[in-house]
Amino acid sequence: MIFRFLIYCLIFTSFLTSQWISFDLSKADAATFDKQVEPTIISSVLTGGRSTLLNLTPNQRLGIAVSMPIGWDIAKTSYQLNPFIHPFMVEGQFLITENLVLKGKMNMFSNGEESVQVAGYGCNYLANSWFSSVSIGWLEGPKHLRVRFVDTAVTMKKSLFNMPAFFGAGFNKYRGNILGLNSDELPGKIENSISYLIAGTELQFSGIDIELQTQIHFKFVQFNVTIFRLFF
Repeated sequence: MIFRFLIYCLIFTSFLTSQWISFDLSKADAATFDKQVEPTIISSVLTGGRSTLLNLTPNQRLGIAVSMPIGWDIAKTSYQLNPFIHPFMVEGQFLITENLVLKGKMNMFSNGEESVQVAGYGCNYLANSWFSSVSIGWLEGPKHLRVRFVDTAVTMKKSLFNMPAFFGAGFNKYRGNILGLNSDELPGKIENSISYLIAGTELQFSGIDIELQTQIHFKFVQFNVTIFRLFF
């Protein structure tokens, strides 16, 4: 079962492997540097901070999820073109009490010039019709950028037109440190926070569990397709 799950995950991600998000901040114009770079930071912190809504129980305490985040800069201020495609994120969750879940997630990839890692850890609190999450994470690797963030979210679970649906809201506080660009005109860091809405659903296809989730900010929208499986 685990082997088949991993095969599906590899198929799911293979067709996008040459189109990853760019962290080459030298492409950004100095006059509007903050506005051009911030969409890249926002996409990264939404990727690292997002939590898959896994229905863990005492009979299935472990969940493994593989997600592909794809973002769009609605304001169109970025130095790179839409969409912003991250490599697949691997997430693990483990139910340690009736309501408390510990989680961690990460990805690692190379764009041919540098190795990049987005990672995070935190906890979820599960209730009957809602769950809350707290995540702390970072972006490492790009020669021009380092990011730290804290993300919190509350999500309600409902049935809509006989389909599972969830809606919620999140808040992310982040700081991006700018490195390796020798110019007095450029800021040393970009620090900000965003609030965003959450909407999504779950479905099954050929026996595989899939979550579709969207994070919506007025300047940026990120769509996540996630394959997941529960164990033990």
